[in-house]
Amino acid sequence: RSRVIPHSDRNDNAALKQQPIKVLFFSRNLSHEGASISLKELVCGLLPLGVIAPELISFEDGPLRTGYESLGIKVRVLPNVLPEIFTIKGLDAEVEELSVLIKASGAQLVFANTLLNFASILAAEKAGVPSVWNIRESEPWNGYFRFLPNPVAQRAIAAIGLPTQVIFVANTTREVWKDFDDAGRFAVIHNALDQSRFLDDLSRDSGSARQSFGWRQDEIVLLCVGTVCERKGQEDALRALRSIADKLTPPVRLVFAGDASDRYALRLRQVAADLCRDSRVRVDFINAEQNIGRCYRAADVFLLCSRVESYPRVILEAMAFGLPIVTTPVFGVAEQLPDREDALFYAPGDITKLGEHFLTFISNSGARRLYGQRAKTRFGTMHSMDDMLGAYAKVIRRREGLGAQ
Repeated sequence: RSRVIPHSDRNDNAALKQQPIKVLFFSRNLSHEGASISLKELVCGLLPLGVIAPELISFEDGPLRTGYESLGIKVRVLPNVLPEIFTIKGLDAEVEELSVLIKASGAQLVFANTLLNFASILAAEKAGVPSVWNIRESEPWNGYFRFLPNPVAQRAIAAIGLPTQVIFVANTTREVWKDFDDAGRFAVIHNALDQSRFLDDLSRDSGSARQSFGWRQDEIVLLCVGTVCERKGQEDALRALRSIADKLTPPVRLVFAGDASDRYALRLRQVAADLCRDSRVRVDFINAEQNIGRCYRAADVFLLCSRVESYPRVILEAMAFGLPIVTTPVFGVAEQLPDREDALFYAPGDITKLGEHFLTFISNSGARRLYGQRAKTRFGTMHSMDDMLGAYAKVIRRREGLGAQ
């Protein structure tokens, strides 16, 4: 049976300090994205525990590289393999190259982050090195790899049977793949939040944070964090605001904080421009990678419109800042906020309900305070960074995970 790895005893950390395991981590990119940030916090958190001697391979460079290298972690950036694997021949060639690299690294374990790193799982198998696959996506298994030709997609799906351990970040995500767990290799370790990233902003005055962005003090600021894309459904927010525009007092500013460069985002910018003709509404698209904590501190309400998520770190971040939350209850979100009193929920695309929730929080400061406190209280009951690191450390240290007898 699939199982949830229990929270670790914090006193176990000393026992985990054995000879570090040489682990080769694979990341799709080094961008400020949820999966990549979570991997960085995991690697950099395990390092001082003496659990791992890490090396990182990424297929796209980015700002997270500096954080790894500042701790002495070797980072190697390779060309993106995805364009090269649209045939079985191309896939085999890339897997061969990666397997040679894995062998040359001396890795005792390969740790692949996200489904898109399936080639590294295939390469670990070819190199004879055990692997752990950390899956952070919740799309149906028979649809996620649809962008690949069918023979290649089948190989990607079949790779789920190769790792020594497959770690999901939500029970609902594990359920997507449950029919493939014929050997009890699937487990769940919920994401935790490294609050040290936000220490300054958690103690910052909200007024000064808002002033730094040029947002008015009399506005109600609705914050939506993440890449603006169809999967995250941000158009719901614009349509809902348009449906209640004549009822808005005080004025409202909707802030999308994240990359907004694809076709969906460009269309949303046009919708936002039309909406902003009403003087009571402002819409901002900002890329606040280095200032995201300040965004949370400056906001009044947090919003998540996603259709598919696993265990989104943005919900954890909003809870840590004590923001009232409006969200879709998709996949792991319902595990983060299991009590219907923790947040206001709406079904994806239900513009009427979302508009009602907006009005509740926009017009009622008491409701904002109540739900903000509930979110923060719920966050205080969730497992900590130490718990999460301990659970992953046990996976990495497990003797059978390294093929030792």
